[in-house]
Amino acid sequence: MKIVESAAISWRWLIPHILLITTALTISALNGFADEVYSKNKKGNELYKKGSYEDALKQYDDALLLAPGDTLLKMNKGSALYHLGKLDDAEADYNAALSQKNKKKQADAHYNLGNIQFRQGDALSQSGGQGAMDKYKSALQHYITALDMQPYNKDAKWNIELAQRRIKIQEQQQKQQNKQDNKDNKDNKDKQKQDQQNKDKQNQDKQNQDKKDQEKKDQEKNKQDQQQQNQDQKDQKQQPQPQPQQSKEDMKKQEAKRLIEQFADDADSLNKPPEKKGLLLKMKKPEKDW
Repeated sequence: MKIVESAAISWRWLIPHILLITTALTISALNGFADEVYSKNKKGNELYKKGSYEDALKQYDDALLLAPGDTLLKMNKGSALYHLGKLDDAEADYNAALSQKNKKKQADAHYNLGNIQFRQGDALSQSGGQGAMDKYKSALQHYITALDMQPYNKDAKWNIELAQRRIKIQEQQQKQQNKQDNKDNKDNKDKQKQDQQNKDKQNQDKQNQDKKDQEKKDQEKNKQDQQQQNQDQKDQKQQPQPQPQQSKEDMKKQEAKRLIEQFADDADSLNKPPEKKGLLLKMKKPEKDW
């Protein structure tokens, strides 16, 4: 079935065939066992066609309990899980079905595995998660394998083109993202560089201002010191200057000169005769003490 890009990925409905069970059961028991597996699978297929995927899944699980190695039952279970959105579980069941020898069923398994991984890629792409590209590439390989096994499969051809478009879109988005990341990195580096330059300028301005403030303080201090020095000099001039102390030798010379002058005056007075003032001065005789 051909699909358009905006529609759901085409899905092949697989009618499973019951494999003969090679066990030591009696023919009647074997027939009864196969009938039960077939009945559950048939009922699951009917529910699947109605869109009752949960109920269909239960029938397939019950059938697998009886025939756990039936790869076709696993494919039907994987189909139900796919429609329920349980893509990882569906992928596991389809991978388990790749071991079958039927070439047509192998081709169907590869095709549907491609559908599963295509949807996984879409989910990752929409959520912005990593790995969408890998899912699309894996889906493309499954579609190519299915087409190799079934060259007439037009759906596989269409889905190959669709997967290639998704891969191309992812590559373009990746280039744009890398370009944006490079731009963001450059912008961040430019911003960091500008921030560092602003920080350096602020530090330099602060250092210059601190230097100016210190110079101003030094000037004020020098001015105060000069004023104090001038005041001290002024106060010192107003105080009486102490006379310089004479040496001991000079003092002795001056004292000797003074004594000579004094004795010279006394000698002159002794050599002069006493003045007469009308009275005769008499010398009193000493009294005898005996």
